[in-house]
Amino acid sequence: MGQISENPPQQRPRTLADQVHETLCEMLLSGQLKPRDRISLRDLAERLDVSMMPVREAVSRLAASGALLVEPKRAVQVPLISAAEFEDLTEMRMLTEGQAARLAAERASPEQIEEILALAARFEDLLDSAYGTAEPVAANKDLHFALYRAAGSPVLMDVIRMLWLKAGPIINYDIGVSSLPLEEEMTRSRTHHSRSHHRQLCEALEARDAEEAALAVTEDIRVASELIRARAEEELEDSRRRLLP
Repeated sequence: MGQISENPPQQRPRTLADQVHETLCEMLLSGQLKPRDRISLRDLAERLDVSMMPVREAVSRLAASGALLVEPKRAVQVPLISAAEFEDLTEMRMLTEGQAARLAAERASPEQIEEILALAARFEDLLDSAYGTAEPVAANKDLHFALYRAAGSPVLMDVIRMLWLKAGPIINYDIGVSSLPLEEEMTRSRTHHSRSHHRQLCEALEARDAEEAALAVTEDIRVASELIRARAEEELEDSRRRLLP
């Protein structure tokens, strides 16, 4: 039976393809890319100011995980998912992110809790000033990932990140897309479910209440998924159709 080395493995140097991969991941996680967004590899290379080779390598890695779809003629698309796939994704997010919130309530340092509280306040500010844009989507991601880092589990963090690569673009349809009249948009912003769930989370972290923190996160995910499904309902006939919010 092999022994586990006490010496941590040395990290290999980050290649240009690694950097492009990280940039594309951030674009997916923070809602800069939405389902049905389509871009050519050449346009992507120009946008990132790199050659085609690292873009191809980074896109291939994301396509292998299902986060991107490579089309003919060197085009890349953020894939749509079926209703059944979305339900499965939501359930896995509730399990993993709820556990991360539970651990964070137990393990987070005072400094980490202060960071999370500040990010929650920033998110609410952006809901007021930029509802219906990518800004609150990115702020929501920053808040959640600060929470999950505070759980102190790199393995759990990797799983959550993998799920968010598929969920990030879809979250746009909860807080990042709006075609409502201004007055109705402001009403929806002020009453948005995430405000109460994030406040519940912050109170739970300050009280070190692990179960309440997990409940706040899982309810945030559950209610968001219901709103997204409702938005898609008119275009869904059954679980074999693609999710078209």
